[in-house]
Formats: sequence, structure tokens, C-alpha cells
Amino acid sequence: MEEEKIIPEGSEQFFIEFAKKNYIELSIVGSLFAFAIFVYLIGRCNNKKGNNFVMFNFLFICYDLAFDIAFLVKNAKDVPGLFRPALLILIISGSINLAMSFAIIIYQRICNPAFSNWLKENNRFAALITIFSAANIQALKIISSNYGGMDVLQVKYSSNGQRAIAWGGVLNLAFQDIPQLVILVKYWIKTEGYVFFPFISLILSVTILFIDFFGRIYDAIIISNDDDGTTRRVNNRSSDSSYQYSMRVGAP
Repeated sequence: MEEEKIIPEGSEQFFIEFAKKNYIELSIVGSLFAFAIFVYLIGRCNNKKGNNFVMFNFLFICYDLAFDIAFLVKNAKDVPGLFRPALLILIISGSINLAMSFAIIIYQRICNPAFSNWLKENNRFAALITIFSAANIQALKIISSNYGGMDVLQVKYSSNGQRAIAWGGVLNLAFQDIPQLVILVKYWIKTEGYVFFPFISLILSVTILFIDFFGRIYDAIIISNDDDGTTRRVNNRSSDSSYQYSMRVGAP
């Protein structure tokens, strides 16, 4: 016997009716998406060499968090057994992201002189970005993105710092993005009709998961290239030093 689906309050059976009923809210969401694209294009026009996509991703992370919280508060209790896991996902993932972000910033301050100097001049901005990274540790990339050629966003992480952020992104996939998507899909399966917050949250979760997945592949390639470049520079310096030493001692 097929399980009877739940009909949440305010749901609409057909998408056209849903769109007509929520056209103002959907227009606002569309404007937010357009704003993210506009911000990316502004950064690219000002500085094509910067990692301007980071700002686009950051805005989507903020949107996703806002709609996840709205879903938790307004709709998670529509389906029995969803509210508690949805709450735990937000708490656990936020705690892990925040703890890792603080650890990375502290490590960079101790072991990265250039970063330490930048931090002294921009400590409040760094604190704000660290707090935002509770939503997704990838927010830390903003300060090294060189977005729009802005001086405040040109500090460089060490290779270990880049690697830590990349692995933090993997943990975020495991503890937040995928579980949150599972929660939303389960809500979609158990309910009937279209509901505003779960519908938009599902779209955002799929988008963020797609960006994060390919972002981790990109990180792996970039970090690998940086490591290869560092190894070549070290080997070249070692070869030059050996050659200079042999010339001094008269070795053949």
C-alpha cells in the first residue's frame, strides 16, 4: 500500500499555481541570483586575473544558509523526524567550519609573516569573514581572491593553509551539503505540492553541492601545481648552490 503523502500548509499542487501565488517572493529570489552574477561580472571587469567567482560562491552560501534556517523554522516539522536531524546538521557543520576557520587563521598568523601583517591591519574584516565561514569554510577564500583588484583581498595563504581550506571543504560536503540535500529530498518525497522555502532550499543545495564538488577538483589541481612549482624552485636553488660551492672549491 502506497504511503499517503503529507500536504503542508500553503502548498500548491501545480507549479504554475505555485508561481502565481509566490511571484513576489520568486522575483526577489531571482533578483538575488542576478545580483550574485552582477557582483561576479563587476569583479571580472575590474580584474580578470582575480578569482572573482569566489564572491559569487560566497553570496550563494549566504543565500543557502538563510533558506536552510527558514526551512528549519517554518517547514521541517511538516514531516515527522526531519526537524532534529536538520537542526543537528546546521549545528555540527557550523561548529566544524568555525573551529577549522579559527585554526587556519591562527596558524597563518603564526607561520605566515605576510598574512600576519595583513591581519594586523584588517583584523575586524578578518573576524567578520571568519564568522561567515561558519556557513561554509570556503568563505575564507575571499580574503585571498584578489576580487576586483581590491588590496584588502590580496593576502596569500601558505600551501598548508590552502590545503586545510580544501580539506575543510571536503568535510563540509560530508557534514553539511550532502546531508542537507538528503533532508530536502526526503521532504520532497514525503510531501505533495510545492512549498516556497523547501523548493528554493532544494535548488540552492543542488547548486552549492555542484559548485563545491567541482571546486574541490579545482583546488586539488591548483594546490598540486603550487607544490610542483615549489619543489622545482627548491631543486633549482639547491642545484645553483651546489654549482656555486663546486666553483669555490675548484671541483670539476
